[in-house]
Amino acid sequence: MTEQIVVHVGLVGHIDHGKTALAAVLSEGVFTAGLDKHPQARERGITIDLGFTMFRLDKYVVTLVDAPGHADLIRSVVAGASIIDAAILTVAADEGPKVQTGEHLIVLNSVGIDSLVVAITKTDLTDEERIKRVEAQTRFIVDDLDFAHVEYVRVSAKKREGIGELRAALLRVLTPRPRNTGGPFLMPIDHAFSVKGHGTVVTGTVLRGEVSVGDETQLMPQSSTARVRSIQSFGVSRERAGAGDRVGINVPELDSRHIVRGDYLCEPGTLSAASKFAIHFRKNRFYRYRVGTGMTVSAHFGMTAVTAKVYPVIIQNGKMILTDGGLGDEFDMVLVSQKPVVAEVGMRVLVIRTDLGPTEMRIVGAGDITSVLQEAMVYRKRERIGRVSRVREHDVLVEGLASRRERAVRLTGTIVKTAEGVQGRLGDPFGTRGVICATFSEPVTVGDTVILERLVEEEL
Repeated sequence: MTEQIVVHVGLVGHIDHGKTALAAVLSEGVFTAGLDKHPQARERGITIDLGFTMFRLDKYVVTLVDAPGHADLIRSVVAGASIIDAAILTVAADEGPKVQTGEHLIVLNSVGIDSLVVAITKTDLTDEERIKRVEAQTRFIVDDLDFAHVEYVRVSAKKREGIGELRAALLRVLTPRPRNTGGPFLMPIDHAFSVKGHGTVVTGTVLRGEVSVGDETQLMPQSSTARVRSIQSFGVSRERAGAGDRVGINVPELDSRHIVRGDYLCEPGTLSAASKFAIHFRKNRFYRYRVGTGMTVSAHFGMTAVTAKVYPVIIQNGKMILTDGGLGDEFDMVLVSQKPVVAEVGMRVLVIRTDLGPTEMRIVGAGDITSVLQEAMVYRKRERIGRVSRVREHDVLVEGLASRRERAVRLTGTIVKTAEGVQGRLGDPFGTRGVICATFSEPVTVGDTVILERLVEEEL
């Protein structure tokens, strides 16, 4: 029999729009993560609870990426962005799209998930006209975004209507994304618990690389190491697991009490914690404010959310120059988090404004880390304003850029410009009071403003 392909589908939508009921109807095997709700599971040996809902669909084994709360769901989608292959959006027929509906769609777009099935749920609670209206409203929102493949279905989990159509629609949009099996092993941890007689078990989805029984691994950010005793997936013991696999890993040398959701299990020495990052950023076009220098945001690095400040920059000759907005929808920035966070080059970061009201678009955008910075050295443009005081045959005299001759000497050769943009170059000092000779590419007149821009280095 051909081995089935494991794919991951994000299950998103406004609270109470039928995600849980839909997952229950779709699933053939439900693995609940909350072992605190089922303490007897701790006593049953080493059958590992993987903490997710799964079902079989043609040649695929589909796992649903879900979380109970809005904030947790966003973190789960961001953390799994590189291995989520498609998404199902639930919209209740009796309520229609809500604020969270739009936010979830923006998050999917921001992290590069472009295959979507829209499930109009709870169709048993309203009439055909209302269902048509809700579908039209949802299409209007979705059509304004960048999804490559979209299907619409109507379902009632209560009456089990439309489930076959939903499965068929999902099959049409599913295209497994390439898995990065070649890099060093990396897995964000969903859950950690202790199994009597076996010790700590961590569950998660392998984002990158491979791991085998007997391998030495590292828990980050704690930096403690542990050897893999056993691996399970779908209740079956395995010798190894690779990118895209949903697994439970028995690492008895670790203490589950010191592991939290969002920690990483990785190949030793491949991850580190930092607080300053260079990011190539794409602004959400529905976010209506500018991205200002030093703006406070919530930055989502996988499952970890931290308070941070952002600094848009222009990169010139290898220097990061601070700028205050006006850069369009795609630009570079430096992000400085309040506390160190585990991250690496290539990781996607979602930026949210938590200070805005719930009815406003809070998702600023997302970007990829281009560099982890030990020092965030940036340059701030400072302007000194002078004016043309005399026009001579071959040059002009400029005053106001230096207060005395000694300072004027240091400006020799510096490029300046007029307020109209005419380029010039400063020459030798004239006299002792800071007046400077200058030449310009086009004629200038007495009284014209002359602007001297300097770059002042500072550390964020």
